[in-house]
Amino acid sequence: MKTELPNWVFWSGLAMKLAAGVVLGLIFFKYYGSGDTINFFEYAKNVQDYNGDSQPRTQFFVRLLRPLVIITGGSYWITSLYFSFISFLCFWYGSKVLITFYPRLKWIIAVCFLFIPSVVFWSSGIIKDSLASAALVIAVVSTFRIYNGKKITLMDLLLILVAAFLLLKIKHYLLITFILFAGVLFAMMLFKKLSRKWKFTSLLIIVIAFFSTQFIHPYLEIDRIPWTLYQNNKAIIEKSDAEDELDIELQTETWWEILSNVPKALHAGLFRPSIYDHTPIWGWLHRAENLVLTILVLMSFILVLKEKPSVDWPLLIASICGILLLAILLPLSTPNFGTLVRYKNAYMPYLFLISFILPYRYIASQTEE
Repeated sequence: MKTELPNWVFWSGLAMKLAAGVVLGLIFFKYYGSGDTINFFEYAKNVQDYNGDSQPRTQFFVRLLRPLVIITGGSYWITSLYFSFISFLCFWYGSKVLITFYPRLKWIIAVCFLFIPSVVFWSSGIIKDSLASAALVIAVVSTFRIYNGKKITLMDLLLILVAAFLLLKIKHYLLITFILFAGVLFAMMLFKKLSRKWKFTSLLIIVIAFFSTQFIHPYLEIDRIPWTLYQNNKAIIEKSDAEDELDIELQTETWWEILSNVPKALHAGLFRPSIYDHTPIWGWLHRAENLVLTILVLMSFILVLKEKPSVDWPLLIASICGILLLAILLPLSTPNFGTLVRYKNAYMPYLFLISFILPYRYIASQTEE
């Protein structure tokens, strides 16, 4: 698939992705001395040392990792480059699909998917997030192609199924988010196009999408969500240093407790760590990104009120629903800056893109004048 982006964007994006995977490995080997990326690699090298019965997601990931470890002769660094390369190809494909439909936004699409440092870093190397984020990109843009009237091809359906399967096995909450995104998107599309007597169909799609999420994981059934969030919240706080903790601590496993903490969780999921938070030195990267994001969001709100631009409401609402779901639930379940910034990378490209469009168009129009 051709793209209007120059070749240097591809090669610089690839170089940044490969370097990020190497840097991630160096940080865990040299600074922490342990961590998931090291454990995954060692498990893949020494099959007999790993019992995955209690951790099926890790077991599945290690099985995917093992052939690459064998092919690379047991080299962590070459294996990391392979994982980063695969992830980059998925993000590159995603950016090209979006640019096909929005060629005037090609530069901000490229920036949001290929060059935001935290997104690049936490979707590179030998970690589950690199594969999960890449799978989510493929699922989202393949659904986007169908939504925009492209002929439904066997390749689109195959990509969605493979991506959904990977999310089911590695990050089931991302699969739930994708299902809700697709359900809301197509339901609103049908509601907009169909006659009044058929609008019930669109509501039925949302109900089916929501109902299907209840079969993905027992801990994420609607009646068990408060218990799951409470247990995860408690476990993360017990393991976290005081300076890394968010000020989000669930006291009980009830829906009322969850709802009362939603404002703080949403703020953290969207804009923290902020410039006012205390983080390690490399946390300044996340703090700077969130400052930029905060400015873009404020500018977007102002421009919506001032310019009243035409908006693809089904796509915007479906995207916002998916982003807000993750932005609320992730801080509630993982009230730790280190873990949060890692998990946020799944939705940050889309959040930046949505927030970037109106300011970009406004600045471009002012420049042309």
